[in-house]
Amino acid sequence: MGDGMRIGVVSDTHDRHEAIAEAVRRLQEHQVELILHCGDIESVAAVEAFRPVPTYFVFGNWDRQRQELARAIKQIGGVHFETFGALEIGGKRIAWLHSHERRHLRQLEMADYFDYLFYGHTHMREQHRTGRTLVANPGALFRANPRTCIVVDIHSGEIKPLIIAPADKASPEAAPSWPTLDPSDSAPHLPLAVPPPSTAPPAPSSLLPPPSDSTPSP
Repeated sequence: MGDGMRIGVVSDTHDRHEAIAEAVRRLQEHQVELILHCGDIESVAAVEAFRPVPTYFVFGNWDRQRQELARAIKQIGGVHFETFGALEIGGKRIAWLHSHERRHLRQLEMADYFDYLFYGHTHMREQHRTGRTLVANPGALFRANPRTCIVVDIHSGEIKPLIIAPADKASPEAAPSWPTLDPSDSAPHLPLAVPPPSTAPPAPSSLLPPPSDSTPSP
C-alpha cells in the first residue's frame, strides 16, 4: 500500500476473542492509526481486545448490553457512536454503521456526501462506488469463510483485505445462515483500489450522528 494514512475496519466480531486478537495484531502490522468497528461486538471481553489501537465503535443488532459495552469502550480509551458514526479524517468524510437497518445505509449511500461508507451485518466482504462514496463491507470474524477485515489508505483509496484465521470448511462456522446483500440492491463491484473524489458538497446536518459524551470534538 502507499504511504498515506491507514485505518482498519472490522465488523461482526461476535465475541470471537482469538480472531479479534489476531485481527488487531495484523492491523498493527499494517500501521493503522485507528480502527472502525461496524458493530456486533457482543461482549465486554471482546472490547478489551481492541485496547492496543484507538477504536471507534457502533452497535449492531446483537449488541444488546449497550450500557455495559459503552462503559468498556470508555475504559479502553475508545469511542462509541450508538448505531451510526461519522468522522473527518485527513480531510476525508467517513461514516460507518452496522446496516441491519437497510434504509439508513441506503440514505447514507445515496447522499453523495461521504468519501467512505463502511458497513457490516452481512458477513460478506464487498465494495462498490455510488457517486462520490466508496462503500465497503470488511467482512466478518465469525461465520465467514474466510474471516476478513480491511486496511484502507484513505488518501489513495486503496483497500487491502486481510484474511484472519480462515475458517475450516468442515466447521459449522463455514456455512453462514446470516442475511446477505440482494444483488439488485447494490451497485456493481469496483476494483480494490478506487481513488475517492477530492471535493465534497456542504454537510447535510441530518446525516450526522447526534452528539454524545463520547463523541470527539470536530
